[in-house]
Amino acid sequence: MSARIKSNQSKKQATNTSPVASNPNASPPKQSLSPALQRALGLIQKNDYAGAANSLSAAGRDPQVRNTLGVCLMRMGRVDAAVDTLRSLVLMPGTLIERCDVSNAAKRNFATALLMKGLPSGALSVLAEIHEPENLMAIRLHAAIKQWEKSLPWLRRLDWKINGIEPSHCCVPLDFEPGEFDFEVNPKSPIKPGKSSKGSLKLAA
Repeated sequence: MSARIKSNQSKKQATNTSPVASNPNASPPKQSLSPALQRALGLIQKNDYAGAANSLSAAGRDPQVRNTLGVCLMRMGRVDAAVDTLRSLVLMPGTLIERCDVSNAAKRNFATALLMKGLPSGALSVLAEIHEPENLMAIRLHAAIKQWEKSLPWLRRLDWKINGIEPSHCCVPLDFEPGEFDFEVNPKSPIKPGKSSKGSLKLAA
């Protein structure tokens, strides 16, 4: 009887110490990805972001699908589409309130897309809600904004510092590849000529 109890306790401990169980933001194993995401992963590993985006554009509204699509759009340079995709994922409809059931990676992706669109104030607002200042991507985003601040003329910098107003059509350079996936990606090979991320993209409504 005692042996059976110990066995049950061991199973419970194993379940509770699972990385996904203890951390909802942990990357799920490839086996747990949907077929659509597994197909997209194969293309992403070849740096074929246009192909991955095309395959995901009609793959439904699953949060992981929309987050992956948003990252692919950013890496293709389709910033406006990335902002729209990630906004509908991260924010509650018709509000500026972040949803609590969305991964922090998706929220950082939304901040990244806003930054690429020239809205550093919006990016900082999203990052402030996450409360993960030691996250590597958050550090990179803050550093990019700090570097951009130094390039501003004195009056523009003062307006930004005091009022949080960025110049219209501002550009914040990024020295890293934008976006985080919710799963591990191991690039297999460079993308072949003729299959660059500039390929055509048809987004589902």
